[in-house]
Amino acid sequence: MDLKKTIIIAASGLLLTSFAVYAADGVGIYVNGNLISQTGYLDNGTTYVPLRAVSEALGASVEWDGSNAHINMSEDTLVADIAAEVSESVVAVVGNYVGSGSGIASEYNETTAHGTGVVIKSNGTILTNAHVVEDIENITVIFNDGTSYGAYVQCIDTEADLATIKISKLGLKPVTFADPASVQTGNTVIAIGTPLSLNMRNSTTKGIISGTDVRVKDAMYPLIQTDAAINSGNSGGPLVNMRGEVVGINSSKYSGLGVEGMAFSIPTDTINYVLGQFEKNGKVLRPDIGVGFDESWEARIGLPTSNGITVKNSTSSELMNGDVVTAVNGIAVHSIIDYNKAVRDTFTDTISVTFTRNGQEMTVSASYELK
Repeated sequence: MDLKKTIIIAASGLLLTSFAVYAADGVGIYVNGNLISQTGYLDNGTTYVPLRAVSEALGASVEWDGSNAHINMSEDTLVADIAAEVSESVVAVVGNYVGSGSGIASEYNETTAHGTGVVIKSNGTILTNAHVVEDIENITVIFNDGTSYGAYVQCIDTEADLATIKISKLGLKPVTFADPASVQTGNTVIAIGTPLSLNMRNSTTKGIISGTDVRVKDAMYPLIQTDAAINSGNSGGPLVNMRGEVVGINSSKYSGLGVEGMAFSIPTDTINYVLGQFEKNGKVLRPDIGVGFDESWEARIGLPTSNGITVKNSTSSELMNGDVVTAVNGIAVHSIIDYNKAVRDTFTDTISVTFTRNGQEMTVSASYELK
């Protein structure tokens, strides 16, 4: 049996006074990937961890009043530590609009566009928004320490607004993505990016998750809503939880008179789907059943509804104009985003469509073309 010789503790993990491990004395203790100076010791099958050392490594102060230990965690310290750690994996993405010039290596002017990206593989693969890179050339990425590398677009999906770019650099530190099920309304998050100017590279703002399954007009899938400040140039940057995990890729915001704190991020379930398609196909292949859809007026304005979506402009041999689709592969759909999400989450090689026609419910296996 392999012996466990280290203990790794996440920034938001519960501090325990003992851990049962299979090891001898001198257990190494890593906090957020950093080895602390003190070690644990073994006593009757349990390895004990120095509470003060672990707590202070997490940015907390520890005081002993003679009978009780008092641990006080500073959110300021925690946010600063997480921002510093994640920033190692956040880059500015810069380039010239197509046909506008020779590139930022020799020219930086009003024809230059920029956004943000995050390292997702140590081999130089970086994730960003499709809208950041789809119309630029001579792409350069700039790390937090000022080093820069030329990049090229590897894969792109404009419908989900995600793209990967690649640089010739090994040994990079990739971000960690959060489990989609762990993301909840009210969670504290920070956004890291390059708003407005390259001088603001890796700026950090803090807020909360305002909503986790938000339907936004023209978005293909549900988004995360946050009140963390996101501005032009933040696109493609990470929205990060208090464990240092990426919960979303910042992509858009509402702005205008009377609108405040309404920004949106692409959640990890969509990110995982798109990256999986990139890995398998080099692009996202979606089944097209040859129809368009109209939503009910309730769905268009965001009211809860039990209505399905109405088929229009059909070239399908199974579905006719006026049919009302109510489910895809057994998943109820009430909006176009519901339909897209159901197909994303359930499609393997068939699309079972349930619909009503002239008051009669039917289910068919729809023919499709991968596009």
